[in-house]
Amino acid sequence: MNDTLYELENIDSTDTEKLAKTAQLLLAQHRPHEAAKIFNRLAELNPADLNSRFIYAQLLDDGTHKSWAQMRDRFLSILDDYPTVIDENNQSGLQLMRYAAMKCIHVGPTDKAIELLRKLAPLSQQASDYFHLSEVLSQGAFLEESIASLQKAILLDPTTYDNEINRDTLKIAHQATSGTQKNKSPGRNKIGRYPTTDDFTGDFQSLMKNHIAVNFKNNEKFLNLKTKFFTMGSCFARNISKSLNSNGYNSTHMEISEHINTTFANKAFVDWLEDPDTENPVNSRIKELLPEVWSAESISNTISNSDVLILTLGVAPAFFDRKTGDFVLPRPTSLNSRVLAEKYEFRTTSVTENVSNVLYLLSYIKKLAPKIKVIITVSPVPIMASFEYESCVQADCLSKSTMRLVAHEVVNNSGLRNIIYWPSFEVFRWAGSNSSKYFGADDGAAWHVSEEMVNGTIEAFIDIFKTT
Repeated sequence: MNDTLYELENIDSTDTEKLAKTAQLLLAQHRPHEAAKIFNRLAELNPADLNSRFIYAQLLDDGTHKSWAQMRDRFLSILDDYPTVIDENNQSGLQLMRYAAMKCIHVGPTDKAIELLRKLAPLSQQASDYFHLSEVLSQGAFLEESIASLQKAILLDPTTYDNEINRDTLKIAHQATSGTQKNKSPGRNKIGRYPTTDDFTGDFQSLMKNHIAVNFKNNEKFLNLKTKFFTMGSCFARNISKSLNSNGYNSTHMEISEHINTTFANKAFVDWLEDPDTENPVNSRIKELLPEVWSAESISNTISNSDVLILTLGVAPAFFDRKTGDFVLPRPTSLNSRVLAEKYEFRTTSVTENVSNVLYLLSYIKKLAPKIKVIITVSPVPIMASFEYESCVQADCLSKSTMRLVAHEVVNNSGLRNIIYWPSFEVFRWAGSNSSKYFGADDGAAWHVSEEMVNGTIEAFIDIFKTT
């Protein structure tokens, strides 16, 4: 024990033999954290000491993604520095490769896990290696190879792997690959995998085409410089229109819609277009907002002559009369909205209500322009204030979740033709968040939340709910 304490106090010692004995003694005493310091020192003194490097990497494991990523990187660095370890086909080399592969499975990259296990399994001839290879292959476009790997695992170790679950899996998998499965649903063979951090932070166009808007790869092309666009919805629609114009396309934005960012306002706008002379508070408000160059007739004509409508769904909350339940269109000032919140009911509207409103709007649009192509988007711009919930962040989450479901229902379950959903919302809310420190900061895996932010969330939870 005294020798151990001495060496811990003199960790900068260059006596590798004594350090190695100390490290082993610490392991025997179940003091892994202290042993890790000694093994790290040994690795620093002699990078060719693969055993110390390997043991140190294992001792980093504290059950967190961050430690697994550190382990992965150290295992892979040994393999990079000494690639012949794999070729020597000894148990130490195979174990190193196995550890590296498993950490790549846990925290990525999946491609590296596949590469390692493809080398490892034939060398080790261990059923568990083939089983893990089968599992990781199933995450890519390697279904047939995955099936073969599972069959090999069963052959090598039937006691462990020849069970009902695996037999049923193989039966279904064979049917899927042979094409004999009857009554296949159109989407049964679809598979989407969450992007990696490199995907999120790499080339934006590749991210869009391969991970976010991937379902449009084989869609018909319908755009050219003669295409006439009409955009309406939230203020985000104005940004879309501006971008289209700057790229040489002909796009008209309904400027009034910057203030009409709910589907209830869109519905009221349609009612005004059909009967602009009717006097009521909402119609009066629309006339007040309408630029002088626009009239109900000119707007209808513009829509009639448009080839593509881009409708951006804004927010779910809206103002309603407390007595009648009628929609109210407020003036766009902070003070006035705050006052209206006292006079009127401010509530988050339902998916059903909003779907009905959107279909009402599109029915009118289709009447004016039967062949018009409809593009539905959801604005990523958050609500700036909530008079319903104390947390505007939670209110915005509820609002955007509602509008995204509305878009899904309208595009996929309404029976309308010539309509698609464009995932601009996902670009900003998912690609944006995964390019920050909130995801992947510990291990580079885009699907893992960062330990720092989890800890911060829990600290806030404790601070809010702890007793004094």
